[in-house]
Amino acid sequence: MRQILLRIPLPGIGHPLTLYGYGAMLCLGFLAAIWTARWRARRLGQPVDTVYNAALFAFLGGVFGARLFFLVQQHFQYGTPLDLLGIVRIWEGGLTYYGGLILAAVGVIGYLAASRQPVLYWADIFAPSLALGLAFGRGGCFLNGCCFGDVSRGPWAFAWPAGSIPWHHYAAGAVASHGIALEGYPGGDVGAVLGSAAAAWQMPAIQPAQVYSAFNALTLFAVLALGFRWKRRHGQVFMAFLLLYGVSRFLLEFLRADEDEIYFLGLLKLLPAMGLAKAAAALPHLTISQNVAILMVAGSLIGLGWLARPGRPHLAADAVPPVHITPKEGSPDARPQRQKGKKA
Repeated sequence: MRQILLRIPLPGIGHPLTLYGYGAMLCLGFLAAIWTARWRARRLGQPVDTVYNAALFAFLGGVFGARLFFLVQQHFQYGTPLDLLGIVRIWEGGLTYYGGLILAAVGVIGYLAASRQPVLYWADIFAPSLALGLAFGRGGCFLNGCCFGDVSRGPWAFAWPAGSIPWHHYAAGAVASHGIALEGYPGGDVGAVLGSAAAAWQMPAIQPAQVYSAFNALTLFAVLALGFRWKRRHGQVFMAFLLLYGVSRFLLEFLRADEDEIYFLGLLKLLPAMGLAKAAAALPHLTISQNVAILMVAGSLIGLGWLARPGRPHLAADAVPPVHITPKEGSPDARPQRQKGKKA
């Protein structure tokens, strides 16, 4: 864990410039995602300006979407007030990948549609970059200590240092369990007893869930990059990303301990209200992320089924959209030129 990478003193200012590990990894991941999308666009004969413009919308939607989803998640999980103004206070920390992915996708799709670009064609170009950026983000989670794993006896499990995010989580649980056990304590200073218990408590070894997630994202990046060789329709690479990430995220959630398992597509609250409490009790309890993963997998399967339907020759993998390039001012020919793109 290394939440703070560097502190740079600023003359005349009381506070130094602080470089956080999580933020640095997010920036590196964003730049790596842009670079890979730019490389693939050039390889396919497409203008790189589309990548830069889409990256701007992805950045804005990703940051504020990740912050919004975090606030909503905290509201439902811990009952905290939903402060919509907190969306802009990103310096307070608290970002969720799902929210960033959803609003970033909305922003990019909106830009592509408004500029009359083929959405599914470009979605395939951006898909591997999403996985690569996620890998860097999970590296940032490891430096920060968030998105931590559950208790494990595996040889690769380890205990986080005192003061870290996982340490506080498990320490709070240990103190709470002692507090419940001491409710009927006959005498003495209960606070002193709890303090002694906390001092003697040791952080258990837990799963390196962030490392698993980073490895999973790198694997997705490699699979999606190879997927261009076998795709038959535009959009299949992007749908494969949604499918594979949804399945892998659903499974990885079982190794994490930072979210409560109290949801199942809203049915755990809806069914008891309808008088079906027994049916609700028989349903599994999942995290919010697992619920989103279920919806993501369902949506990707529907999308892949729709792409597999016959017809629509413009969606065939060898149907490359024309590229219109406007020459720079002062060039002999100011008329738009058509450049033939390479086969995807």
